[in-house]
Amino acid sequence: MDTPNDRLIEAATALFYEHGFRAVSVNDIAARSGLTKSTFYRYFQSKDDLAAACLSTLALDDLEELATIAKRLSVTPMAQFHAIVAAAAAKIEHPAYRGWLLSNLEVEIHEDHHVIRRVCELYRTRLRTHLLEAAEQAGVEAPDLLVGGLLMLLEGAGVSFRGLGHAQAATSMIRGWEILLREHGVTPPIEQEDSSAESLRPGAEREPGRRTAREAGVFD
Repeated sequence: MDTPNDRLIEAATALFYEHGFRAVSVNDIAARSGLTKSTFYRYFQSKDDLAAACLSTLALDDLEELATIAKRLSVTPMAQFHAIVAAAAAKIEHPAYRGWLLSNLEVEIHEDHHVIRRVCELYRTRLRTHLLEAAEQAGVEAPDLLVGGLLMLLEGAGVSFRGLGHAQAATSMIRGWEILLREHGVTPPIEQEDSSAESLRPGAEREPGRRTAREAGVFD
């Protein structure tokens, strides 16, 4: 059974996705969670603190997902990158995708030292470190630039889907990744692996028996 803490985080996350950070009140969160306002303040000092908890939970989920990708879908450091891009594309292509909550909330916060900004910066640092280690293990040229480019593609696609549409944003991200790989002396996916570059693209037909990232359990 979910604890009050879990229920508040779940309710706030849903409301932040639906309405943004500023438009949601403590009363809204309490009502959505089915708890009282006094219960809210027993677990969190403020809406800011709850938002930080929501983002920390999502960030941890993302990092755990990367570990799952590395363990279950990849056999080489570069294959980890391909799997990450494919998993991100599958998320962005889904009609229910509403963006990356960290970026969604961050654009509403203008104070440099706000707790939400601190959580976002910490997550980006951990994500960049993870990806940079994989890039260095893969022996790519200028690994810091490759990782920086990938992060820009991931965050950019997580915003541009609102104008481009889900499928186009996902496909554009994959094409951008392929171009980025060539610029760093890497053969685009998965010519050096075991499938074609088209297998990364959303909606692409797959060989019989081949599983998508979602089917393989990346999002479990």
